[in-house]
Order: sequence, then structure tokens, then C-alpha cells
Amino acid sequence: MQKLEEIKNTLTFYTQANKLKTTIIDKINNYSVADHIFGSMILAIAIDSEFKETDNVGKLLRIMLLDDFSRLNPNYNFVDSLKKGKQYKAEIDETRLLQTKESKLIFKYKMLDFSLTKLISEQGNSLEYSNLLKEGVKIFMPKNAEEYSKYEEIFRFYYLNFRLKNKIRSGWDSKHWNINSERIERISEHIVGTIALAIAMDSEFDYNEKLNFDRNIEIDEVNKLLAIHEIGETLIGDITPFDGITPEEKKKMEHKAMINAVGNLSDRKRIIKMLFDFDDLITNQSILAHFLDKFEADLQSKLYQDSGLHHSLNDQSNNCVFGSSKVQQMLKNGAQTAFDIWYGYDIDIYKDSQDFPEFVNMLRVVRDNNLFDLSNGVIKQRVKQKNMNF
Repeated sequence: MQKLEEIKNTLTFYTQANKLKTTIIDKINNYSVADHIFGSMILAIAIDSEFKETDNVGKLLRIMLLDDFSRLNPNYNFVDSLKKGKQYKAEIDETRLLQTKESKLIFKYKMLDFSLTKLISEQGNSLEYSNLLKEGVKIFMPKNAEEYSKYEEIFRFYYLNFRLKNKIRSGWDSKHWNINSERIERISEHIVGTIALAIAMDSEFDYNEKLNFDRNIEIDEVNKLLAIHEIGETLIGDITPFDGITPEEKKKMEHKAMINAVGNLSDRKRIIKMLFDFDDLITNQSILAHFLDKFEADLQSKLYQDSGLHHSLNDQSNNCVFGSSKVQQMLKNGAQTAFDIWYGYDIDIYKDSQDFPEFVNMLRVVRDNNLFDLSNGVIKQRVKQKNMNF
């Protein structure tokens, strides 16, 4: 198993980053800090497609998240807590000074998200889309007809993705795990969670410097892919494996939705290829992004479990997950909590990966520990549990 210290550092950062999802910054619309970060990220990607304002938009996404993370966790010591903590702290400090091109772009994207969120929230239901589009483009202040056309595409892309701020993750709704909370995770927040996890894991497992495997991974490209990996759900919603749709049908639906959602952005061909590669697990980066997507959901389930927000397994009468024969077998084998089901269902995703063994190792640590204890330095190694073969 990887050193427990690397795993603890990753999970501690992720648990602290989860506050981005639960800290409400816009009380009127019930939007979290993570919702705002997501909107800013979508703008960064769309504007980069049309105007190429930066050489590395994925790096901007990382710094956006780190900046807001540090504001919510002012006592978090980056230098002592992560291998790349010194680099991350320097990026945050540089951003706060607003003296570099990157920091000014991040500030611009954040301000644009606030303005567009206000417009869509206040007038989105009263204006026809054509009029809303005109008002949205005005916010960008185009200088000429060519820029106006580009900003129309940017607004369209943003407007579609904006829906993810209002869509909850299906896995937590009343037809699935029915999380016992007034506010549960949105799709936009899940996306931000995957990028937080990518940042921490790249720090501790350094995907650019693995000695025994040529992964060819640029983590900032992974960040960009993760920011848009749920784009199909803007049109078809969040479909789980338990919703009666085959993987083949889901993939076909998602690919069609992805093409429609990307629209006519100048960089559309590359964006669509990234998305299709992600679905087909073509590259090392897409495999890593796929694992991060799945693992982030496992972590969210464990945080709900450790917060007491999961119902007991005896209180799951409306949960369609329990129609699965695999889940029924887990119950027979001794599963005792909702997270036990998540663990048993997803462990197979990671367990045979020789290139990314850190995922299965971390999942085992997650199973055996309370994630809220990790920030206090409490971590147990894997404990053998009798009659728990799930």
C-alpha cells in the first residue's frame, strides 16, 4: 500500500475542500462557493476556446479552486500538508496580488460569473432566450460584430452549463439514497470536487514523474476535462446505473448531448474529442479522469455517512439501487451501511489497475476511517473484518 501519509494528505485536503460545496455564497439562489467556482471555470474554458487568453486554462482552473479553498480554510498549512503545497501557496499569493495576467483573468471570470448568474437568476424565467442572449452578451462588452458572435457562443455554452448549478446528483435523491439533508450535492459541486481531488492526488502521487509507467499525463488537462465531463447532463440529466438504461444506450444519449451542448465553439472538435476519449477510456488522462469522477462520488458518500446523513439499510424502501442483484448479494455478505454498498459496488472499478493502485488503497482507508478525523491526524490501517465479504 502507498504510504499512509500520502493517502491521509489527499483525503484531508479533499475533506476540507468539501466545504466549497456546503458553504453558501448566494443565499437568494442557494448557490455554494463551488457553484460559483464551476461557473467561473466554464467561462474560462469557453472564452479560451474563442480568444485564447491564456496558454494553460487548466492551470487557471486549479488556481481558482485553491484560492477559494484557502479563503474557506485560512488555517490550512499548504507547505506542511501537501508535497506541492509550496507551489500551491505561491500560486495563491500571486493571485491575491492581482499583478499577473493569470490573476487578472481569474478575477475577470469570477466577476463575469457573478454578473451572468444575477442575470439568469433574475430574468431567465421572464425573458425569451433570444432576449436573454442579448442581455448576456452585453455583459461581455463586445467591441465589434466578430466579438459579438463569439460571445453569443460563449453565453450559450455558459447558459447550458448553468443548469448544472440547479441539478442535484441523482444518486442522492428520493429515488436513490434519499440523503437526509435539506440541501444535497449539485452536479456542478461534484465537478468541483473531482478537480479538488485531482489537485491533491497530483501533489501526493505526482503523475508527471512516475518512474515505472509512462503515463503521459498533464494534470491541468485533466482539470479541464473534469470541468466539462458532465456536459451531457445539461440536456439529459444525471443517469445512474440503476435507472433502467443500459450503458450502451446511456453512452449514445450522452454523446449526442455532448455534441449539442458544445455547440459551435471554435475549439469544438478538440473539446468533443476529449469528451469521447473520456467515455471510451482512450488515454491515460481519460482513465485517470474516469477514476477521479467515480472516486469523488465514493468520497461524497462516505462524508454523508460520517455526517449521519445516510439512512440505515433498513430504511431504503424507495431506493432503486436495491433492485440490483449485486447489491442484494452485498447485503447477504454482511454490508451494514450505505457506504458499504458504495464500497462493494465500486471497488471493482479500481482493484485491477496496476497503473493507478492508489485508488483501491485509498478506498480501503476511506472504508475503515472517519474522514472528519483525518485532519486531527487520526488514521487507521486496514482492519480485517469477519463476515464482511463485500
